[in-house]
Amino acid sequence: MKITNFKGLALAALLSAALFSCKKDTEQVVIIDPIETPGKYQNGFFIINEGWFGHGTGSVSFYDAANGTLKDSVFQKENDGKGFEPTSSTVQYGTVFNKNLYIISKAKGPVVVTDAKTMKEVGRIPASSEYDWRAFVGIDENNGLLSSSDGIYLVNLKTLKPTFKLIGTKGQIGDMLKTDKYIYTLSQSEGAVIYNVSDLSVQKKIAGVTMGFARTPDGKVWYTIGKNLYKSDPATLETEAIELPFSTFGTFGAWFSSPIIASTKENSVFMIKMPNSWGGGQDIYKYVSGDKTSLDKPFITATDKQVFYKKNLGYYAQGDQIVTTTMLPGFGANSAVNFLNIYDAKTGTLSKTVPFSGYYFPSMFAFH
Repeated sequence: MKITNFKGLALAALLSAALFSCKKDTEQVVIIDPIETPGKYQNGFFIINEGWFGHGTGSVSFYDAANGTLKDSVFQKENDGKGFEPTSSTVQYGTVFNKNLYIISKAKGPVVVTDAKTMKEVGRIPASSEYDWRAFVGIDENNGLLSSSDGIYLVNLKTLKPTFKLIGTKGQIGDMLKTDKYIYTLSQSEGAVIYNVSDLSVQKKIAGVTMGFARTPDGKVWYTIGKNLYKSDPATLETEAIELPFSTFGTFGAWFSSPIIASTKENSVFMIKMPNSWGGGQDIYKYVSGDKTSLDKPFITATDKQVFYKKNLGYYAQGDQIVTTTMLPGFGANSAVNFLNIYDAKTGTLSKTVPFSGYYFPSMFAFH
């Protein structure tokens, strides 16, 4: 008998765990995949909350898919005495990269990195008057990019130190998306600025981009300009325009991440129809690649008088679901009346609503 292939575990552990029978003059192949221990915050998704600006720093909530409940302030609860100070800053962006959740604060707040399964802090870039962060995108296990009110910075992910500012753009930069060859970035003044992954040089600029970016399973990258949705080939950067039944707006007034997302199951893009650059609205449109009739009417309309706030739109791949958060319109006490809504991503059917109360001001979702 020969054991010819082991995956993921040390030899000693395999020999103690594998049960197999030996037959004379035959070769036994044992392949054991590693079993990952489920984390406390793994079966579900995160909601990134701004908080009530000037009254706190924001927080992170977690939707537990197993029991259908929301857990609030999970970072503070898992890290005693730690938060996102100063209170003059506000949590605005979150994304999972390489098993860590990167939580980005605006208004000169910190970048906090947690283990996405446990929410235990593993590092941070402290709040500083020198930087005003916007969004994060990972390049590889050692490097990532942070956009800011003043350009884009390369960050060492081992030391969590900004190393240098990228050339080729300036001013406020928001959303970013990486493909194999390129990194799409969204500039307030220049539209899309597309960098080469290999040397971080500028490959192309596209003026007038309002919302971006999302990527469908076919690899195409999507963004908007005015009344058009654009499909970009991430190998050639060639584009195709699809006319929308509404106008789109940028999100740089009081910056938030663009409310455009994509499915991971089908080549479909979802967008909130915002009435202006400050967010809001009640309608979500779904464009199925190649089917212009999919834009004939909204895919989802918020129920009753509920409205969206910012990027209150996400795609939960595990359930093939669209998730949104809404609140009552207006200000004051209405802002404390919130709803998490879960829809079927293929039909738009509402399957679950979870009400929650408080001045959370949810800004976006983050997913494993």
